[in-house]
Amino acid sequence: MSLRDRLRRRSQPEPSGDEVVDAARAALGAHTVRTDGAHRSLLSHDASVFAGGSAGPVCYPESTHDVEVLVHLANQHGRSLVPRGAGTGLSGGAIPLGQPVVVALNRMNRILEVDTANGVAWVEPGVINLDLTNHLRPHGDHFAPDPSSQQVCSFGGNVANNSGGPHCLAYGVTNAHIVALEVVTASGEVL
Repeated sequence: MSLRDRLRRRSQPEPSGDEVVDAARAALGAHTVRTDGAHRSLLSHDASVFAGGSAGPVCYPESTHDVEVLVHLANQHGRSLVPRGAGTGLSGGAIPLGQPVVVALNRMNRILEVDTANGVAWVEPGVINLDLTNHLRPHGDHFAPDPSSQQVCSFGGNVANNSGGPHCLAYGVTNAHIVALEVVTASGEVL
């Protein structure tokens, strides 16, 4: 066997014995699914005081389509899902219970479009709050919700928790700044 074939075989993960893991790796690529203890442990808690989380496989989708695929696979295999942003929330909303598939949205971190004339930005859920403000600053604009974790918190978490901060006293919390959302429902439908 050639060195190239041996390296290719080594880069192919062995079947995990978990059908949803194997199906996700086949559909989205091995690089999008992690099952090692370090990833699972890290994503078993958030910034809250609550303990006892237990993550199953951790999936890193890179697009809405990837999320749609993961929802369909989880449904087919009877697995629950927990979406995950930066994990800075204090409410415990990102803590997985019962080893669900954790859908970590960190790689969906693009600012897709900014229309400063109309005050609209289309962003993915993994965009860091402060990154959008820094992107808008040269135009004299900013994203008003500014939780204390704005340097690391993500838009998906801001929306899920209706985050606020000092600027929100004047401008309102996150829901006052959302014009539209593209979501993947629990049935896998994109709305």
